[in-house]
Amino acid sequence: MRLALHPRIAPAALAALLACTHAMAAPAVPEPVWETDGFSGPESVVFDRARERFYVSNMGSWGEGATPGDGFISLLDADGKVLERRWITGLENPKGLALANGRLYVGDDDALVEIDAGTARIVARHRPDDGHGGFNDCTADAEGNVYVFSRRLDTVFRLSDGRFEPWAKVDTGITGKPNGLRAEAGRLLMGSWVVPGTDGGEDRLGHLSTVDFADRSVGRIGTVPIGHIDGIEPDGRGGYTITDWTRGELLRVSAEGEATPLLTLTKGAADHLYLVDEQLLVIPQLLDDVVRAYRWAPPAAAASAEE
Repeated sequence: MRLALHPRIAPAALAALLACTHAMAAPAVPEPVWETDGFSGPESVVFDRARERFYVSNMGSWGEGATPGDGFISLLDADGKVLERRWITGLENPKGLALANGRLYVGDDDALVEIDAGTARIVARHRPDDGHGGFNDCTADAEGNVYVFSRRLDTVFRLSDGRFEPWAKVDTGITGKPNGLRAEAGRLLMGSWVVPGTDGGEDRLGHLSTVDFADRSVGRIGTVPIGHIDGIEPDGRGGYTITDWTRGELLRVSAEGEATPLLTLTKGAADHLYLVDEQLLVIPQLLDDVVRAYRWAPPAAAASAEE
């Protein structure tokens, strides 16, 4: 069932939403647009511009006693209405989603699942040579390479030209275990949940690390811990929107790593989406079984110097 919070802004297409947002100033605080319920552990959402539709991963049951193979992908139209609740089935705990090369890629417990978005057919399951991947988030760069992190092996794998292989070993003592991934120009962003304490000290909240595509050197954005990072989305002005799963918060993080709270949600705010041109945030709430959309844009004053 879909619950409308406000009158519909557009009849069907996001193009109309864009026209609307240009006609009025974007709010400083994210403003509700629509809410859709009836999911089962929604973890990630992406938008397919070619087909004007959203894909939402559903983990189904998870944790101890979970039912094997009950994960699935849902299909929504551009207004958030469910087109097909169980569009792709037979997954374990599907989490991160990425679109590239006409395919939808899913970070699942055992494999990076490759789906033909046109035929709704699973065409490949990419696994490490020694077994299951223990995968979480995935992302694609501008060249169509797909990256996914294996929690079991502390390694970022890359799918490139049909070859699936280890790409970068991660020192989780420095970065923490990456939970969110995001490819951008020249580098891969990794957001961690926690960073282990040193010499018996307490664990610290996660932060944003970077891996350079050219030489795979590791860096960091800012010096202050941010939170239990799940989603990472560029805001179009040099910064990022970040979801903190445990605290149920949406944050804006500047290019220098300074975090500012934007919205208090509920625990389980997962791998979200931000459509810059449409000024649309779409946030899966994993523990509430809902997906919520908001209208928001960063203030013009936050523009980066290179703009």
